[in-house]
Amino acid sequence: METDEIREELIFAAQEAALAERFGIPADALVPLLFSLRYGGDWSYAAEGLTAISAVKKTTVYDDERLIGYSLEEIFLFVDPLLLHREGTVYRLEKCGSAPARLLVNRPYRVRLGARRAIKMIVNPLERTIRVEDLDAAEMTFTGSTAYGIDHEMEHLAGREICGEGLRAFRFG
Repeated sequence: METDEIREELIFAAQEAALAERFGIPADALVPLLFSLRYGGDWSYAAEGLTAISAVKKTTVYDDERLIGYSLEEIFLFVDPLLLHREGTVYRLEKCGSAPARLLVNRPYRVRLGARRAIKMIVNPLERTIRVEDLDAAEMTFTGSTAYGIDHEMEHLAGREICGEGLRAFRFG
């Protein structure tokens, strides 16, 4: 790694570390949020007396005239989340962790989630900006992919792994 890259990494890491103090939460609670930023996807974390999950909502913003766009990412962090309501059923293929292949699972289409604390990070790749804000909401509702991710991460916090049918249940047409 070059000296400039090391310097940039240290500056970025210091900015990440400052978030815990800025929002007055334990640094451990930020693990899912920072993993979503660095590695993508949804994450969960549990330690004694603390649970947290992150969920990513992606929106493609595209300008048809200029023929340019970007994927805006809203990364939600929920500290001590509680799943309040699940609604609907969506069948989908998922793979998690060291599982050898994807499984057919069902997830709720809509979830309502409560949390002791909710923070939103907005990542704009075109502007190369990361905004972080405290959400005053104690409850939030999500649909679609974000709801599936929340449901999946709540499974992890409950100590459960995904379960469903293997691909061999499918038939080629």
